[in-house]
Amino acid sequence: MVAAMIAREAEQTDVAIQIGDISDSYSLSRFAKYEPVSFAHEWAKVTLMMQTLSESFPVVKIIVGNHDARLRKALASQLTPDMLDAVTTMTGGTLCPVTALAKKFPNIEIASHEIPNSDHQVDWLMTYGDCLLAHPEKFSRVPGTAIRAFEEWVVDNANAMGIDGIRLFIMGHTHALSFFPFRAGSLLVECGCLCRTQGYMTSARIGGRPQRRGYVTFEQVKGVTDLNSVKIHWLDVEDGPWNS
Repeated sequence: MVAAMIAREAEQTDVAIQIGDISDSYSLSRFAKYEPVSFAHEWAKVTLMMQTLSESFPVVKIIVGNHDARLRKALASQLTPDMLDAVTTMTGGTLCPVTALAKKFPNIEIASHEIPNSDHQVDWLMTYGDCLLAHPEKFSRVPGTAIRAFEEWVVDNANAMGIDGIRLFIMGHTHALSFFPFRAGSLLVECGCLCRTQGYMTSARIGGRPQRRGYVTFEQVKGVTDLNSVKIHWLDVEDGPWNS
């Protein structure tokens, strides 16, 4: 799926934005493990993926997802302050392995949004012109509910977060695809995922919503998005690019 996406989009793309969970930290998950996956094995695959994106696109921006942050949360909760200081010293100031790895690639940037009137920055969302891309930890079994809740949160917290003038909202995390106009002149999009089938998805304990594999493209001129250019590329359908 990633190869098909790159083959189709790389030549005409100025900026590629990975919207979170480029890694999984599967071995650190609190959920039942359906297969053995060591952190070292996974990290080799993550490194290869980041190298592929770096070689395929002029500029790559990576948003940190909740799976990317699993190791950071585990370290922060289990190490002493002196141990945390030692780790961040060795990594150049971060507990996030994706952030540390990105430093090896000159054209990869980790997303960063500065909160007004504070020294705090967040790495789970970013603005790009009048587009907001984010990996909020919000999910719902009802289609469209998560992205609507996120948009409402943004509107309610726009001043505190220093976010205004957003016309295009793109959300990761849900593994769902949705696309609909909302309010006056804004568009809400859940961008799907490029994930393989996971063991938990084949369990008899069914629930949730199925993964919708795909990605989103859009065009901007001087920071203004052409909303008519926003397009979902749904890779689960029979005429997906890897089937042609």
